[in-house]
Amino acid sequence: MSSFQSNHIIIFRSHLFLFITCMLIILTLGCSSQESSQSPSITEENPSQSAEANSPEIKPGKTVEITLIETDVNGFNELLEKQKGKVILVDFWATWCIPCVKNFHHTVEWNKKFADQGLTVISVSMDESDPETQKSVLQFLESKDAQFINILATAENDQDPMDTFEIDDGALPHYRIYDRTGKLIKKFSFADPNQQFTQADIESSLVETLKPKSE
Repeated sequence: MSSFQSNHIIIFRSHLFLFITCMLIILTLGCSSQESSQSPSITEENPSQSAEANSPEIKPGKTVEITLIETDVNGFNELLEKQKGKVILVDFWATWCIPCVKNFHHTVEWNKKFADQGLTVISVSMDESDPETQKSVLQFLESKDAQFINILATAENDQDPMDTFEIDDGALPHYRIYDRTGKLIKKFSFADPNQQFTQADIESSLVETLKPKSE
C-alpha cells in the first residue's frame, strides 16, 4: 500500500473517531436535557401555606370585655337616665339565688335578640362586695357571655342594698322594664306569692314595650 493511501486511511479514521465522539457527546447532552425537561416539576412548599392548610379553624374571640361596676342606687339612676330613648330591662340577681342563676341565660338571650330593636340590658348583682365574691360574680358573668352593663350593688353608711334599690321584701329574682322615656312600666317580683311570673311573661312584656308607638 502506498504512503498516500495510508495517510488517507489515517485521516479518515481520525475523522471517524472525532465524528463518533461528537455524536456520543451530543446524544449524552440530549438525553440529559430531555430527562431534565421531562422530570416532574417539584414546587417547594411554602411552610406558611402548609401551616395554614393544616392549622385548625381560628374562631373569633369575644368582641366586648365583660366588666363589673360597683355603684350605689344613685349611680344606678344615673345609668338609667343615660339610657333614655331605649327600652331598659334590669335583672336583679345574685350568685346564691338558684332561680336567678338558672334563668340568667334568658337575660343574655334577650340582649342578643332585641338589641337591634332598641333594648338595653342591665344586670344588678345583689351579692356582697368583698373581693372574693366580686371575682365569683365576674366569673359567672363571663361564663354566660353577659355582654351588657353589669353592676354590683353597694350602699353607703352600712345600708342594705336590698333596701336602697327597693327590692320588694329582698326577694330575688327581680326584674324591671322601663320604656323609652325612662318610666318604670313593669315589675316582676316574687315578693307576692300570688303574683308569680314566667320568663315568657317577661319576654312578652319586652316585645310589647319595644313596639313602635303609633302616632
